[in-house]
Amino acid sequence: TARPIKEGEALIVRVSITADRDMPDALLTDLLPAGLEIENFNLGDGKQWADVVVDGINIASRSDEAEVRHEEFRDDRYIAALKLGAGSRARVFYLVRAVTPGSYTAPPPLVEDMYRPALRGVGKSVPATITVVQP
Repeated sequence: TARPIKEGEALIVRVSITADRDMPDALLTDLLPAGLEIENFNLGDGKQWADVVVDGINIASRSDEAEVRHEEFRDDRYIAALKLGAGSRARVFYLVRAVTPGSYTAPPPLVEDMYRPALRGVGKSVPATITVVQP
């Protein structure tokens, strides 16, 4: 179980994907749990993330971890179009902020091939639930 997140606290989300076949047109959809809002890393001051390391990866060089062709930061989800190679691992990162106190279920991420929708995988959210508390 994860520790409670304080309202206003920012978190970095990491999604790790390993494809068992080439998927040059993969689409990652990661729904946000209620209580969180997504923020765009690219709109803020990049210097604040210069020394942050997640899973051994410096966040400032996160673009080296996946071949992201397009990404969107929507109200309720993060979406990325990726090129995935068979057996390779891609890791994407995005920023969220806790905004509403409560306990919420974290939906699992979904990856599917945009032109072959039968090729898809549903991931696992860790932690499966989050709790946002007032500071």
